[in-house]
Amino acid sequence: MVDEVTGLPSRRAFFEKLSRLEEGTPVTFLLLDIDDFRYVNFTYGYRIADAVLKTAAHYFKKVLDKFFSKVYFAKVGANAFSALIFDDVPLLRVEEVFNRYLHLVEFKLRSDVIRLTTSAGVSLGISRFEELFSQAESALYSAKNSGKNTIVFYQKSKAHDIEKFKQVRFKLLKAIHEKSIVPHFQPIVSLRTGEIYGYEVLSRIFYGDEILKGDYVFLVADTLALTPEIDKLLFLHAIKYFGDYKLFFNLSMKYFFKELNTIFQIAKKYSIDLSNVIFEITESQKLMEEGIAVSIFRLFKEFNAGIAVDDFGAGYSNFMYLKKFPADVLKIDGAFVKDAKSDTKDLAIIKAIVDVAKSFRLRTLAEFIEDEETYRLMKNVGVSLGQGYFIGKPEPEPKKIKVNIS
Repeated sequence: MVDEVTGLPSRRAFFEKLSRLEEGTPVTFLLLDIDDFRYVNFTYGYRIADAVLKTAAHYFKKVLDKFFSKVYFAKVGANAFSALIFDDVPLLRVEEVFNRYLHLVEFKLRSDVIRLTTSAGVSLGISRFEELFSQAESALYSAKNSGKNTIVFYQKSKAHDIEKFKQVRFKLLKAIHEKSIVPHFQPIVSLRTGEIYGYEVLSRIFYGDEILKGDYVFLVADTLALTPEIDKLLFLHAIKYFGDYKLFFNLSMKYFFKELNTIFQIAKKYSIDLSNVIFEITESQKLMEEGIAVSIFRLFKEFNAGIAVDDFGAGYSNFMYLKKFPADVLKIDGAFVKDAKSDTKDLAIIKAIVDVAKSFRLRTLAEFIEDEETYRLMKNVGVSLGQGYFIGKPEPEPKKIKVNIS
């Protein structure tokens, strides 16, 4: 029972090993997961990615064998590994080895350098070994949730969090099975005329009469790879509302290629005209190597679909992005818009984005317009489009409105 890519013991072999452990055997579980490894696949192809994965796996094993005398190391997921450490060592030692040798690995590929970061979860005990493995998984989930590239040790106090996670998971799966993903439409207006330009299509996930909402729900969906299915159902349910106005859909950066492929397949199957559809991508998440990105943008244009760069101005924002990857709309990060009326620095950033957008003949869109003063301010500095509760809240159907402000 050997993994064909890495040559390590497989997941099945790992759990058989667990089943043979005697109760009372002290063991430390170390779960390692390579962060965002799919980007290696997208950038270099699966043949090179498999070679990188194999090299990384054997590097991890070599490090663990060097610092611990009794280790069983196996591949337990697509890019996840588990080590059973039978040495009587303090957890501080495990943390030290991770931080010094395992959290970052670099490989040279011709003139390129591939950098891999890892996240880790740790648990330990002397019985109920499959439960200990689940605890290490919970700790790994916490490491991913806290920003990745870190190590987290399981704590008993997190039992409540595990139960909460299970409940949300059950409700999400039920909602997807029953296709109870309902689109809501938040209006986007021209700040010059106050008239409707389009709507952002937002998902409302129903479990019976309960609406599943909040960042935690979407975090669980993302962790369980349910986001593409939710977005697919949202898109299918919104088709009947396609019309003369623009509809904005968010694409998950984590599952970007899968979502893009699904939507284009739907468009082909139902002969849907995407000329009034704008897909939002997050500029702050650099998921694409340049050559791939150019091809993707061309594909958008082939389907006549528009592109909005979301959260522009945040994180790793780079105006060079606009020169290489032309978009249609820049959505100015809401953090600048909310405080622009009282913070001259935020307003200066917005003006700079507007000036650059005009040079590239792009529309700008200000989110989080929550009052008339902000609306007027965005209009006066030349922002093209506006969105926010002052303009209109998300509604079950596109609602015709006009903002009358001279």
